[in-house]
Amino acid sequence: MRELLAQLEARHDWHSLTVDGHEWRWLDTQAPGPATILLPGSVGDGAMFVRTLLSLGQRLRLIAVTYPALSDPAQLADGLAAVVKHLGLPPGRVVSSSFSAYWLQFYGLRHPGNVTSLVLGNGFVDGTDLAANPMFDRAFVEGISAQDLHNEWLTRVRATPTAPLQQLQEIMLAQRQSPLNLQARFLGVVRSKACPPLPLPDAAITVLDCDDDPLIPPHVRERLRQQYPGARHVSLPTGGHYPHVLNPQAYEDLLTNPM
Repeated sequence: MRELLAQLEARHDWHSLTVDGHEWRWLDTQAPGPATILLPGSVGDGAMFVRTLLSLGQRLRLIAVTYPALSDPAQLADGLAAVVKHLGLPPGRVVSSSFSAYWLQFYGLRHPGNVTSLVLGNGFVDGTDLAANPMFDRAFVEGISAQDLHNEWLTRVRATPTAPLQQLQEIMLAQRQSPLNLQARFLGVVRSKACPPLPLPDAAITVLDCDDDPLIPPHVRERLRQQYPGARHVSLPTGGHYPHVLNPQAYEDLLTNPM
């Protein structure tokens, strides 16, 4: 994974914009045609999509965004809108993962004119969905320091067998994602409340999940589908919580097929 990240960053430069005192960063493959924005989940920066960016970046304009240490979904939505305005992008597609699948709903709520389609990947409705997992218990997340939370997750990642996802997460936590950034995202998860109905047509929304996702249990997947019953629902048999890493071909097929 380290080699893939080096290859990606040799090919594409990072860009940044400060919005209300917070730095947003992104990689832009700058291929011709409409842009697709990619948003990572709680762990990692925009380069979590390294496989997708290297595989599709010359055919599709992909903009992989690293969002700042914010937990409020409205602030995140408005910050992304500022990035889109800065780049001069027309309405387009935004693809999310996990925590960003939560706050991306608020982007659709607050900035519907920016959207042609939203992909809510491996997401949830509100913080109660993940509360049974001790690492997403609200009292735990609110009571632990940013540094200790970061150390907990880095220790957990290092204790798992070596594999591409494990290597990518370790690089992100050890070298690229600050404790404050990780803490903000976890606080955003445990404090999350359901988004009001979106002023978007059903056809503009895709709910993506994976049958073997270890973090999003079946009843939570079903709850998000029921939140958007008229949306396109895509369930991959494999891909875990990171289909862009664990089932890249199916994930890339989803991005290259019309939505």
